[in-house]
Amino acid sequence: MNFSEQIRGFTSQQASRMIVELLDRITDKRLVQLTYLGEKLTSDEEVLGSIRAVREMLQSPSHSTKELFRKVLGYLPKQSRVRIFHTLFNNAWFLGGKKRDFYEQNYGFRPPFIMIFSPTWRCNLRCAGCYTLGQQRHPGLEYDLVKRILKEAEELGIYFVTILGGEPFVYPHLFRMLEDHPNIFFQVYTNGTLMNQETANRIAELGNVAVVVSCEGYEEETDRWRGKGVYRKIMDAMDYLREARVILGSSATVTTHNVETVASDEFIDLLVDKGVVAQMYFLYIPVNGQGDINLMVTPEQRDYLRRQVIRFRREKPLFVLDFWNDGPHVEGCIAGGRRYFHINANGDVEPCVYTHIAQHNIRDVSLAEALDSNLFRCIRNRQPHNSNHLRPCMIIDNPQIYREVIEESGAYFTHPGAEEIVTDMAKDMDEYAARFGVFADDVWQEEYVSQTR
Repeated sequence: MNFSEQIRGFTSQQASRMIVELLDRITDKRLVQLTYLGEKLTSDEEVLGSIRAVREMLQSPSHSTKELFRKVLGYLPKQSRVRIFHTLFNNAWFLGGKKRDFYEQNYGFRPPFIMIFSPTWRCNLRCAGCYTLGQQRHPGLEYDLVKRILKEAEELGIYFVTILGGEPFVYPHLFRMLEDHPNIFFQVYTNGTLMNQETANRIAELGNVAVVVSCEGYEEETDRWRGKGVYRKIMDAMDYLREARVILGSSATVTTHNVETVASDEFIDLLVDKGVVAQMYFLYIPVNGQGDINLMVTPEQRDYLRRQVIRFRREKPLFVLDFWNDGPHVEGCIAGGRRYFHINANGDVEPCVYTHIAQHNIRDVSLAEALDSNLFRCIRNRQPHNSNHLRPCMIIDNPQIYREVIEESGAYFTHPGAEEIVTDMAKDMDEYAARFGVFADDVWQEEYVSQTR
């Protein structure tokens, strides 16, 4: 009798207990068994499909996923392994999925999987292309409001929360927030310059926090973007976090100047050596009111990144996300509450981190009301914004849709200068979208459409 037959009658509680037991003694065989147990925790076809895809990769003799899983589970202390299973998988995927199902069936909209949350805009750096540039003196969100938001998020089935800024480690209530919400999995993005061993150890004790350190390449690229001496502090921060055995990720803002560096084998190998298990790529988008379209990657550079990421996923023992080129995997744009949304440090509920428009401030409405706003519905009703999912974004790939959404919903801009992208830069964005569209349509037909026929 094979393993899937042995557990055929398992309840979700039995499966959950067995997963915790198996996490303590990982082998290649048991990694596959974990996927069969995971299927007992959900009836969501999308989640089930993801679990089966992971199982297929684990069963491949040459795929890097097996090495990644063994690396992460061997690296984490037992307490963290168990806490991450309960928060990231059991709560965010399975329990949260049931709550999201309930809202969809009873209220006509499905809460997203992830909330992006910026409790502060304050920062100790002034990075060149930061989308919050000019907002750093804003006081941020009071802690009572933060508690209310996170409580409502859990009620909606949102247990995956990404913390941005500004710089989160400047926010005075950061650790209080993390400690007060042990059922949530937090992902904290940081510039790394305020990290030390004591802080890293404190994060490790929580067990439900991953830290993502921003790095734009080697010393030359990073210090040009973030300031002199920052790269060396980032390298130290990664060492502190690895020593504390914290789940460590890295992110890069990709521009025309650094794309070949951050998408190189040598750079990825450096991150792996530093203990990084997840790499995130974010294209530079000129949305801070001081935009420079010359920093945006060319069509050829954007495609180079796409091809490199596809190969990294096969060959490198780390999880890679490329938020624009990954459009084919999620059928286009995921903003507006389809999969995620953003609450900024003023409380404005934005469709995504880069769409600096809103219809509601979270001080005035519940989280559920904000997610079901006319603005978010206008966006979701148009998704996908393009039949070519390599062109998912309504800012840089389909700018006419962004302008339509603003006009139809009556949304307001969330900071001075946010309107620049649809006023002074409208012609530039249309031309950029057209140039990339011609290039991307050929790739879409050759590499995606033709393979499904």
